Amino acid sequence: MKVLCIGHITFDVTLEMTKYPEENTRNEIINVVETGGGSSANSACLLGKWGAEPYICGVIGYDANIEKIKKEFTDFKVNTDFLEVDYENKTSTSYIILNPEKKTRTILSKKSELSPIKKNDYNKIPIDMIMLDGYEYQTALKTLKTCPTAISILDAGKVNKEVLDLCSKVNFLICSKEFAEEVSGVKIVAGDTQSIAQLYQNLKKRFINQEIIVTLEENGALYAIDGHIKLIPALKLDAKDTTGAGDIFHGAFAYQYFQTKNIEQAVKFANITAGLSVQNVGSKNSFPELSAVQNYYEQV
Repeated sequence: MKVLCIGHITFDVTLEMTKYPEENTRNEIINVVETGGGSSANSACLLGKWGAEPYICGVIGYDANIEKIKKEFTDFKVNTDFLEVDYENKTSTSYIILNPEKKTRTILSKKSELSPIKKNDYNKIPIDMIMLDGYEYQTALKTLKTCPTAISILDAGKVNKEVLDLCSKVNFLICSKEFAEEVSGVKIVAGDTQSIAQLYQNLKKRFINQEIIVTLEENGALYAIDGHIKLIPALKLDAKDTTGAGDIFHGAFAYQYFQTKNIEQAVKFANITAGLSVQNVGSKNSFPELSAVQNYYEQV
């Protein structure tokens, strides 16, 4: 299973606090977790951990974190032949503050404008799957054209012209609740099945040829089988850090769908993986063992 993961790569610093800080106060940090981040990067690392053959295709900056990011990919057995370095800029960094009381997080991002991907010989690899996150638009387009038989999955988290164009070109559109609400024009109301159905129907009218999945965080995931809209609830586990849970969902979906070619099984498998992941701090520290997900899957 060769998977080309194209997209944005970041460096995440997660701060675990005794309590959420108030303005103009001194607060104690009890734990600092540093990991690489970015949707495609996190998905690639999960797939590498589970024994697939992921390739990361993206650009990182030249700074103090460069070796940490490279080592992390190596540790997770991610092929870095298509990882490029922009020596003029730094990698984007996110500082994530966890609220232990409300089980929420606050993200502060320092984004960098890195140069686009320059390499273009990835099409020499017999790619089975392509994973996109809406970044590196030109490379994404070219890959979809040069690898037409590969299964393509888009993580749609932000609404812009490039992402909307990619939505209509992939096999699977896995989007966030916020993306789905903005594009569909429907606000999901908790417990209101009519709003959920209308949101999905509006998305399907726009993206006719795509299989659509909407991740709803603590409310599970929305999908359809043979025209029947379904909502799978999230696992009821104690959440410490939800960072990267969506990325983990995408990676797990790709893994299971490639094995089974069954959408419903893949959604359930991904939902379990994402649910198990929120029990630890830091996206890479949160990857469940494949055996743990399989065991949980067999019990439900």
